[in-house]
Amino acid sequence: MPRAPREVLKEVPHHIVLRGNNRRRLFSYPRDYLYFLSLMVRHLSSSEMDIHALCLMPNHVHLLLTPFEESALGGFVKRVAQRYAQVRNKRYETTGKLFEQRYYSKPMNSERHLAIATAYIDLNPVRAHLVDNGTDYAWSTHRIHSGLTCPIKALANLWSPSDWYGHLGDDPGAQAAAYRDWIEECRKRDEWDEVRKDPVPPLGGPPTRPNRSRAAG
Repeated sequence: MPRAPREVLKEVPHHIVLRGNNRRRLFSYPRDYLYFLSLMVRHLSSSEMDIHALCLMPNHVHLLLTPFEESALGGFVKRVAQRYAQVRNKRYETTGKLFEQRYYSKPMNSERHLAIATAYIDLNPVRAHLVDNGTDYAWSTHRIHSGLTCPIKALANLWSPSDWYGHLGDDPGAQAAAYRDWIEECRKRDEWDEVRKDPVPPLGGPPTRPNRSRAAG
């Protein structure tokens, strides 16, 4: 039975998840994480999209990105994942598929959906008991959103704030403070049913469409 075509909405944020095939480990050492990020930096420069949040877990990857062209999303994911799989298999002398055949992709259909997905991504290492505080995990955007220095240059270079994040305050300090409050609220509730479905937005309306001139800057 043929698969349903993937839904990609231009200028709308999407939550993407790439998983290791049969829960296969994707990253074993810091150099693996760094190489994956370097591939993302390389291919993002030629892709029409912004990346708003990400988290590299040992056996899966979360991304929150906005494609400005429908073909940009699939092309970016394919180029990064394909090259990374080739290099990792060669480096560790392994064979076979590294990633699951079909990655998860979900467009955000409300500002609340986007807000919850952002917190879900940044809190993934906490929920997996890898760290007690998300800001202690090097391979996510949690520190950036929280207004802390990001030690991973490639990660900082990849990040573009979503319009939702930009509307949290009048300046970066206010945005970071509001985000810290938001993520603590999400951590206390620890309810994530809304990540994979379309919650009813409390204020109505879809996510704010990005300003192309700002995003390109």
